[in-house]
Amino acid sequence: MRRLGILLAVLTLAGTGLSTVPAQGATSPLPASLDLPAGTKQVLTVTSDRWSSTRAWLSAWRKRADGWHRVHGPVKVRLGWNGFVRAANRRQSTGTTPAGTFTMPYAFGNRADPGAGLRYRHVDGNDVWPYEPRDPATYNIYQPYQASTSHWRTDYRERLASYGYQYAYAVVLGFNLPGGVHWSKTRHQYVASDRADTGRGGGIFLHVQKTRYTAGCVAGPLKHIRWVVRWLDPSLKPRIAMGPRAWVKRAL
Repeated sequence: MRRLGILLAVLTLAGTGLSTVPAQGATSPLPASLDLPAGTKQVLTVTSDRWSSTRAWLSAWRKRADGWHRVHGPVKVRLGWNGFVRAANRRQSTGTTPAGTFTMPYAFGNRADPGAGLRYRHVDGNDVWPYEPRDPATYNIYQPYQASTSHWRTDYRERLASYGYQYAYAVVLGFNLPGGVHWSKTRHQYVASDRADTGRGGGIFLHVQKTRYTAGCVAGPLKHIRWVVRWLDPSLKPRIAMGPRAWVKRAL
């Protein structure tokens, strides 16, 4: 009799338009609120509670015929030691992670290709990523080695293999990347015709976590970063949207 009474009460509430359980789909998936390019069907979101937080949550989303679905996560990740900052306001060496929506052009790692969907570089001891303000032509461009024509200071370039576990797998994020990148026969390096802003910093990656915070990248557990590297498909025009959750929903 008690169960019957509860059932009748629920039916009565339903008849009045009320409900004791939140309706499914009452909160739309986060990617549904984003301004994305036509054809984008894969999205990573990295969201925190506030701008200054060094912790955030990573989720992977896939768009199907009936809308967006979370297919991985949420996974706890780490940010720069000063949290998020709007991408347009980011400055080099400030320990901030740029907030905004970015491409993910390719991946790299100290470990062999795990079956990446993106173009993947298996790096070795020669590979370098410079962000030397004194050399705008090579700023924020992967280099297969440091040529004798370069004069990058130690603090303004990364020897990718030296990062070991942190760069076991990494995805390059399209923050402040230059355009018109081509090989210079005279400099024996890649250079850009449409140069990056040398004041905003570079080398922003999604990589494996080793420390409590980063210098501006997003870092997470190895198995999850490996999953992302394998999952991303360039034909689905993937994007990553990052920032405090309320801001991402409102501004992106």
